[in-house]
Formats: sequence, structure tokens, C-alpha cells
Amino acid sequence: MSRFHKLRKATASDIFFIRALEMDPANVFVHCWDEDTHHAYMKNPQSHYLIAEGIQGTALGYAILFENEPGIVEWRRIIVARRDDGIGSAFMQAVIDRFTDQGASMLWLDVYQENERARHVYSAMGFEEVRTEVPASDPDATLVIMERSLLLPANQ
Repeated sequence: MSRFHKLRKATASDIFFIRALEMDPANVFVHCWDEDTHHAYMKNPQSHYLIAEGIQGTALGYAILFENEPGIVEWRRIIVARRDDGIGSAFMQAVIDRFTDQGASMLWLDVYQENERARHVYSAMGFEEVRTEVPASDPDATLVIMERSLLLPANQ
């Protein structure tokens, strides 16, 4: 059994792994990007592609985040290859810690309203639901916008 060990920056050689997770039927709420799109985003200095690694260097999952405003980071994706063994929570906390250490003030994400499992996980990780939106690309869907402040209270 692999356990989360560390984060590392993704490289072009990770795109096959990333796309395999995107295309897994278990990840019904995840949008799939083609290889060229991933290559382009990896080259963008505002994007952050991160790989969760096990102790033996095995890729366990990935996250994609974008910093479109200084200190405000959009969490686009997080997928782990295996669920229900704590890898996802440990991976999420490592990403949160990384951006906190880098001085970001807030993380935000959107999640499909009907994706109750993800909403529960994000809430447990300190994200708060702030509003809902109906995306122009899919008027039948509702997205829940969630935010997490990375600023410590003044008394700490």
C-alpha cells in the first residue's frame, strides 16, 4: 500500500498519468484536457501542476492550481488514483501548506453541487461555501464556489 510522502512539480512526462486519471470513469466530475492543453498550461508561469508521490516515488495523484491574481489561487483539479485511504487529504494539506508558505492569502475552487463527496472533503479541509453559479457552458449544472483563507488570525 502506497502512502503520500511528498509533493513535486509535475513534468511533461507526467501528462500520460494525469490524462489517465482524467479519463478514468470514476472521475465523472473532472473535465479532460488533451495533451497539448496540458503542455501549454505547464509552461504558463501562473499554473502549478503538482504530483503526489509515495515513498518509492510512485505517482499517487495530481493537482492543478492557477494564480491569476497575486496571492489568490484557484484550485482547478485534484485527483488521486486510490480513494478512501487518506492520500487525498494528506495531499490536499501538503498543497495548502505549500501555498501558505509561499504567502498566498486565499485558495478557492468550484465543485459541482451534486458532487457531495468532494464538497464534504473540501469542507473538512477548511473550505467554506460562499456562493453558487450556473456556468454558461452548461446551464443545467450548478457550481458551488468554495474558499479557504490562508491568513492566520492576528492573535497567532
